[in-house]
Amino acid sequence: MPRELKRIFSDLYSKIASTGRKNIDKIFSELEIELVESGLSVQFLDGIKEHIKRELAGKDRVSEDFLRGKIKEHILKKIKLEPPNLGFIIKKAKEEGRIPVFLFFGFNGVGKSLSLVKTADILIKNGFSPLIAAADTFRSAAEEQLEGYARMIRVQVVKGGRGADPAAVIYDAVQKASFKGFDVVLGDTSGRRAMDRNLGEELRRIVRITKPDLNILVVDGLAGSDVVNQCIGFSQFVPIDTVIVSKVDAGGYAAAIQASYILEKPILFLGTGTSVKDYVKFDPEKAIDEMF
Repeated sequence: MPRELKRIFSDLYSKIASTGRKNIDKIFSELEIELVESGLSVQFLDGIKEHIKRELAGKDRVSEDFLRGKIKEHILKKIKLEPPNLGFIIKKAKEEGRIPVFLFFGFNGVGKSLSLVKTADILIKNGFSPLIAAADTFRSAAEEQLEGYARMIRVQVVKGGRGADPAAVIYDAVQKASFKGFDVVLGDTSGRRAMDRNLGEELRRIVRITKPDLNILVVDGLAGSDVVNQCIGFSQFVPIDTVIVSKVDAGGYAAAIQASYILEKPILFLGTGTSVKDYVKFDPEKAIDEMF
């Protein structure tokens, strides 16, 4: 079982403080396996390492507290970002005479459908009327799963059936929203177990056709260092505006910090359980304090 991250970083601070800048690469190399096993990616660690090198330029020795403070300050600067104002986006679209579309992306099993319905719940609490488009037409039972969650908060779902054109499903939902007085369409999209070109090109096509107002990536809080691969994989095909991190009730702060750090995008919220009401606002300062 890996050591707690905070203890590993205490070890890191101590070694760098006692040996200085010249041994930073060696110290990170010694602790890298343990840090990766604890859920941090090599890309994230490289960013921290290079920042420490810059901070220690021209300095012979520094204290552990100095290092701890500089790392926290660096990460906070990268991830303390204001999440998108969903209400503002909806109202702006309404002024322009159109229905806004929020698209959700993510691998199978990350909690994408549940996170979409949690977003719908947030919108309802703020006085908006969302309509869901079941545009994951690839996975068997995707529509049924989404409908089951949506039923819990009495939100309607527009379906196209398995094998239907996802962009057409979203288009139909926008048309219905316009005729029936809904404020926003939340579009589910197909996932896979891993990113491949076929999935990427399908998502790229959906974005090109539907012109979403917001692209939301859902990542698994328990994915460990792989969360960075998820972020990079999706962002190569579609622009990501914000991230939802699921399953934070069992961990997940490392995933939230890394997703925001790598993409330089804000966290919309954290999923904290299997109920559609289980979500909290992301507090970057609290997350950093718990880890570093």
